[in-house]
Amino acid sequence: MVPADPPKTPPPPAVRVVTAEDADKARKAIADLERIERLVTTVLVILGVGGLIFTAVNVTVFAKEHHVHWTIAWMLDPLVSVSLLAALFIDGRLSAHGYRPGGWPFALRWFAGLATWLMNCWGSLYPDAVFTGWPDRPDPAGLLLHSVIPVLVIFLAEAGAGYRKFAVGRKAVHLATLSDWKDQEESRRQKNADERRAREDADRATKEAERQRAADLAAEEKRAAIEAQKAREIAEAEARKIRAESDAEARRAAQARADEEARRKADADEGERRRIAAAEEARLAKEAREHQARIDTENAERAARLAAEAKERDAELDRQRILAEAQATATRTQAEATAEAERLRVEAQIKADAEVREDRRKAAEARRTATAETTAISSAETTAKPRKLSAVPQTRTTEADDVRGAEAKRKQIEAATFEAAVLAILDSAPTRKDFAAQYDRGETWGRDRYADADKAMAEDEDFATRVLAEAERRTNPATAHTA
Repeated sequence: MVPADPPKTPPPPAVRVVTAEDADKARKAIADLERIERLVTTVLVILGVGGLIFTAVNVTVFAKEHHVHWTIAWMLDPLVSVSLLAALFIDGRLSAHGYRPGGWPFALRWFAGLATWLMNCWGSLYPDAVFTGWPDRPDPAGLLLHSVIPVLVIFLAEAGAGYRKFAVGRKAVHLATLSDWKDQEESRRQKNADERRAREDADRATKEAERQRAADLAAEEKRAAIEAQKAREIAEAEARKIRAESDAEARRAAQARADEEARRKADADEGERRRIAAAEEARLAKEAREHQARIDTENAERAARLAAEAKERDAELDRQRILAEAQATATRTQAEATAEAERLRVEAQIKADAEVREDRRKAAEARRTATAETTAISSAETTAKPRKLSAVPQTRTTEADDVRGAEAKRKQIEAATFEAAVLAILDSAPTRKDFAAQYDRGETWGRDRYADADKAMAEDEDFATRVLAEAERRTNPATAHTA
């Protein structure tokens, strides 16, 4: 069976690279679009102001003919036209900030335009001043004359809204391009700064290493120079001592030779003098050889002693290193032993807590069993005794028992919720079924208590504090008792 090919993961989206030329084009395009928006708004305002001036007279006459006093009749057209101009100008200004005109601005523009058109064309629609629904004898030339300006204002307003919407959309695209370019520039600057910092850190590290090496080399040279100086001083002292001994020996030898020569001269036996002189020379040569051998032996012993001292220093350094490693190993071993002892203590404490909880559960079961037996005996004795109870006391006793039972259930639920939260914190929570069995309940009841514990820990800060304190007390009883 041929294994199926693993699913291919889609390639990551290509990162858009924006150049400085693209950013410059985007800025120029945004400036051009803003100029076009200002031009559209300016044209609309100019056309609106011109329409206001053109239609003011006709609307004023229309208002006067319909029983409006001339002192206020002239206000009708400016108010309608100002509403239209305000809608056009505000839409134009807010569109630069991403505003999208809704239904009410549209209704305002069309109502103002149509109202102006109807008030201007009313006399041309119904020249006989009789309203018949659809005009019977309209004046076409008057309709054309009075319709041009309002229709131009309305249509140019709608076209301007489309222009502004397109300009806003294109500006958003160009602004996204500028944003990408700024992000790229920031990333590039950050990358250059990181590389510069890395180079500077590397240079500093290199210089520091070179400085350290130079310092170590200078210290080594200084130490070698001091040792060489000491060696030279020792050698010079030995040479001076040897020269002094040689000079003394030479003087003694010369004195001896002088004495011997005088004795030989006095003795007159030339052969005996030659023999004595030869023997003396042989003796002196032997003493010189012995003296040189002694000097060589002393030099060899000194070299051996220096080598032994160097070896002892190396052995001392090795012994100190081994001692330090042994101390580190002992410290690590002691820390591991301490951690292991702490872990065993915690496990023992958790086990002891579990045994205490088990003992408490068994004691509670024993108390419940004894209570049940006592209740059964009391019920039997009560049944055996004849008594007469009225209806009202029985009802009150039953209600009191219900209240006590509900209160006992509520306390049991609160205690079980608190215990579930503590066990969850200690990471030793039993299963839902085992936890519910401790309270003679079912698995669903135990699951509800765990859910109530999680909710209380998340929402009730005081409850969470008490749970943490109880968990700390169980984990470290000695510390909790001392506190």
